[in-house]
Formats: sequence, C-alpha cells, structure tokens
Amino acid sequence: MPLVWQSDKIWLAKPVEGVRILVVDDEPALLESMRSYLSRLGHKVTACRDAASAWESLASEGAAPAVVIVDLTLEGMPGEEFIHKVRERDPGIAVLATSGYPVPVEKLGLPPGARVAMLQKPFTPRMLNEALARLLGGEAGAEG
Repeated sequence: MPLVWQSDKIWLAKPVEGVRILVVDDEPALLESMRSYLSRLGHKVTACRDAASAWESLASEGAAPAVVIVDLTLEGMPGEEFIHKVRERDPGIAVLATSGYPVPVEKLGLPPGARVAMLQKPFTPRMLNEALARLLGGEAGAEG
C-alpha cells in the first residue's frame, strides 16, 4: 500500500469500498470520471452537477451518504454553503471538498473534529482514493 504524507504524519492508505458517496461538481468530465472510478471501486455513487440537485438527492434518498465530495466553486450555491447545509442536516456525513484554488480546511469554518478534508485539483484517481481512505479512517482535518 502506498505511503501518504500529511504534514508531519505518515498515513498508510487502506482500500475503502462499498461506501455511499454523493459527488457534486459542475465540470461534467470530472464528475463523470469520479462517478465511474468510484463505482468501479464498489461504491454506490450519486453524481450531481449542482448543489440544488445534490440537496434534492440528499432529501429524497432514504440512507444518507457516508461521504459528500463537493467542488467549492459551484455556481448557484457555493460549495462552502452546501457543506454547511449538509453538516447541519447530518453532522456524521464526512466531506471531501475539492478546489483548483488553495483553500485550507480551517477556512471552511467547521467545528473542530468535523470529518472534512480538502483535495486540491487537479488530482489523480489514486489521490482521490487515498483522500477517501484517510477521511473514512476517522482523521479530521486531513488535507490531500
């Protein structure tokens, strides 16, 4: 398994599979790529191009996702606002925020201990899987 460096820590990424994931990104090619890749890994993936349809999906599905992967620069409702709505609805949902801009986790204004991580674009499928493994491993505030 690959070693993943995080500040002064070394993470051993464990494979993660069979997780409900909601992916929200307004870049169609990236959205489809993440949906396809994560589905091939065995996850149940719902993909949405905007926060409004993602919110409808959250409200209509019976079981909440374990993870929401969301782009911070969505049109309509910014990703940060969407993250806060998700966390208000269910604080147990882990959040992997993505952005092409450098954004520290602390800038999201979430409470200490929140299961949230940042993944800087562009990223590879391997980087996405490693970020999910760290996030679902219970480490709060991890950045990728």
